Amino acid sequence: MPGRRTLAIVTLLASSALCVATVQIRTHETGDPYYRFLVWNLILAWVPLVFAIAAYARARRRVDPLVAVLLVPWLLFFPNAPYLLTDFIHLGEGPAPLWYDALMLSAFAWTGLLLGFGSLYLVQLILRRAFGSAVAWLGVLGALGLASVGVYVGRFIRFNSWDALLHPVRVADVLQEQLSAVPMRMAEALLALTAFLLVGYLAVYSFTDLKLELEPKD
Repeated sequence: MPGRRTLAIVTLLASSALCVATVQIRTHETGDPYYRFLVWNLILAWVPLVFAIAAYARARRRVDPLVAVLLVPWLLFFPNAPYLLTDFIHLGEGPAPLWYDALMLSAFAWTGLLLGFGSLYLVQLILRRAFGSAVAWLGVLGALGLASVGVYVGRFIRFNSWDALLHPVRVADVLQEQLSAVPMRMAEALLALTAFLLVGYLAVYSFTDLKLELEPKD
């Protein structure tokens, strides 16, 4: 089991290195540094996984208030992982071939999703141990819903996790204004993103306990 955990971290590091390499190669070949912001977005996507690993390590010994304290920043930074999906809005910017930029953005998007889903899985295990399976799945659904709100706030309102942490009242006020001004647009965006993330997480979750074996023929 420790070997599998190590393999998962190494794989995520390798995927992240590939993402950074695609940006560096693009910048070197075209002289256009436009997409370097993706590297920072990727770093932010790692933050929730770090907090989830810390909370999981603590919860393996005992589930106590420190675990809850670690889960608060996890929830605040969790939207940074699926946020990388929305960077496709920049596709076509600059002199690089469109196919290359599409591959590059895809690499960042899938890495962000894997980081986010990995952290969510650890949190689900913590919730399952503390409250049972049903509550854990409700936590998953709630986290994905709040992540969708975070992605919407980051992409369309241009707030980030630090704003939610340092200026929660201001963020809440702006969200209320948005909901009053364009309720259907916001509701549709949140519903679509939550459904996408939920189906994606279920697909990844279905493989976590899957054991495939080649049975010897008689």
